[in-house]
Amino acid sequence: MTVEPTPDLPEAALADLPKVLVSPPWAEPRRSRPPREIPGLRVPAPQLVSRAGEFERAMALEPDLVEWDPETYWEDSVGDRVHSYRPEWKLTNSLLSQLARGGPRFADEAVEHIKNSPWHGRALIPIRSTPAAAVAAHWFLRLDAGRSAGLDWFDRHGLHAVPLLVPEAFGPKGYQRTTARGALRLLSWRYGPEAVIRGAETHGPEAVEGVTAVLADYPDRPLLNNPSAGSIHAQDELPPVLTADRKAILPPSAVSHLIAVLSQWSPRTPYPAVETVVAACDTASLARFSLALAQRYQFTNWTVGQLARFGGSEAAALIEAHAKKSGARYLAQTGLALETLAAFPVDIGFPVLYRLSRSRMHSSVRELAESQASAVAARAGSEVEPLADRGAPTLGLDDPARLTLDFGPRAFHIRADDRLNLSVVDAAGKTRARPPRPGVRDDAETAAASLSRFRKLAKDLAAEREFQSDRLKDAMLTSRVWRPDEFSHLVAHPVLAPIARGLLWIGETSAGPQGFRLAEDGSFADVNDKPLDLLDDARVRLAHPVLLGPDLPLWTEVFADYQILQPFGQLVRPALTLTVEEARTGVLDRFSGATATFGALKEVLDWKRLHWDELPDWAVRPYSYLFARDLPRAALNAESAAIVGNAHLLAEIDPSPDHDEPDVEGRHRILWVWFSPTKNRRRGVPTLRGDALDPVLVAELLAGLGRATGLHH
Repeated sequence: MTVEPTPDLPEAALADLPKVLVSPPWAEPRRSRPPREIPGLRVPAPQLVSRAGEFERAMALEPDLVEWDPETYWEDSVGDRVHSYRPEWKLTNSLLSQLARGGPRFADEAVEHIKNSPWHGRALIPIRSTPAAAVAAHWFLRLDAGRSAGLDWFDRHGLHAVPLLVPEAFGPKGYQRTTARGALRLLSWRYGPEAVIRGAETHGPEAVEGVTAVLADYPDRPLLNNPSAGSIHAQDELPPVLTADRKAILPPSAVSHLIAVLSQWSPRTPYPAVETVVAACDTASLARFSLALAQRYQFTNWTVGQLARFGGSEAAALIEAHAKKSGARYLAQTGLALETLAAFPVDIGFPVLYRLSRSRMHSSVRELAESQASAVAARAGSEVEPLADRGAPTLGLDDPARLTLDFGPRAFHIRADDRLNLSVVDAAGKTRARPPRPGVRDDAETAAASLSRFRKLAKDLAAEREFQSDRLKDAMLTSRVWRPDEFSHLVAHPVLAPIARGLLWIGETSAGPQGFRLAEDGSFADVNDKPLDLLDDARVRLAHPVLLGPDLPLWTEVFADYQILQPFGQLVRPALTLTVEEARTGVLDRFSGATATFGALKEVLDWKRLHWDELPDWAVRPYSYLFARDLPRAALNAESAAIVGNAHLLAEIDPSPDHDEPDVEGRHRILWVWFSPTKNRRRGVPTLRGDALDPVLVAELLAGLGRATGLHH
């Protein structure tokens, strides 16, 4: 880490600095003494507060049972009390399902079951009650592993938490009082002290006076403990911070307090003293200090969050590297890093989050990054994939100045072909696959810098082409649809457009959906190589072979004639469809009786541990391992989605190994494979019609089972 030399400026006088940098609140006696207890405070009745569709999704959750009686299971599973441990349920899903069915009467019991388990915090979030508020405050303020879950609860309930916290803030137990008062200060930081005081009015004037006293004890007193960061002295390794008028630098004592102040701030805990510091200090030097602080202390929890207040693209790149390093091993720390990225400006933070969500990191990290990327996209009024298109880097291909290689007396122009391979053109119009070596008449230093830039661009383009090609392949497999403005952006983007020209698309025309390719001049050409006009409001998607019908061989010939090299194998994917009977019943009879190795089947299906509700006489264990695959609900057509909660692909094999990891080379006979609206394998449970599902998903499943069994229909 390079530290800039200290400017030749005097140290600022302490009298000219804000009080928080001279005598911070944790170094001063308390201004007020709130009452220890207020007797007779009423605890509000619990409520459940869900987001749109949240409880509907909870109602659709199913137990991990082999089979159950749908007529009696749900009635028996939701009685007069909450069931905590049930082997066929993950606790979070179990509680959410019971809350959705049982309502607020289960709220307090649910809180009791998870109060020591913040990793089940998703079940706490919809509960609005004093016990839930107390648990959320405890998690956030006292447990590193509970910080995120606790803040999630406060994000959901906001100022509604105030009347819930007041009975705890002035209750009989000192530990809970301290925690609840810290949570009230958090709400004051977020919404202002006046709003928090108004929220206490339901408990009467004595409670209002008590809350006022809590918040009057310095608005910027730390939430719980006094910061320890201020005692760290390594200022010789940190750049100086200038005053706002840039005529002085902060003295060492003020820098020590500045470190402590910054340690209190993160995107979801906006410590107000930071804004006081911002007003008193030079913004640019404060940003340099912020970044250097995080680097010096290796992105510890108390240094990462403040980067969202000051950091730019350099800080985002460093946070990305930190998240990759901490990974799933230090998941709480990684989660704070991703939360910090989400608070950056959209054009800086979102691309990093999106890349991490598609990385090869542990699934827990990818899921956190995906959640944060979705939250950023929602705040930007967009869905994730369109925002990723808009944020795709151009790498300078749209800037003529950056496409010029300067050798001094000579210059070369960089060109990129439809494979994003680079070449250069000299002043005479001669094309070269790569720049020439500098000659004796060239400026050696300038030419070396140009060659280095060319090599970096070639490397970056190769990586970006692979990344964007994978994105488009997933878009085809998930049947993503582009709106007109989104597609216009795609075909005009200097990196995305060349990749798009190597693919076949389907768009809405006056004659219905038709395939088209992007011609060399930017127009759209149909299978007969004639211009194709899309409707003004046409939606566009990538063509999967199963959607092309009899046009598939014609399109294959067109792409071969034009020698179009596809970025991935689009037109060669199997175009498999269901038989009339399979479409009606959802049973894939073609595979019944076929054999496959366990390993091959595991490439298509998941090997899941399922429990027995009622243990059969022949079962030797209370559980079995069976093949199943949960299918995305988005793959259901509109008619089926209105009446079906879930979609699954289930399979039974013989012999069916009853343990974790059977021999991958062992062969098994498939008894039957079928689509189902439920995990329930009980005889008589209706199957899911095959034509209820997206034909692209079905084609890919049929292809996967075909590879596993050697049957290619």
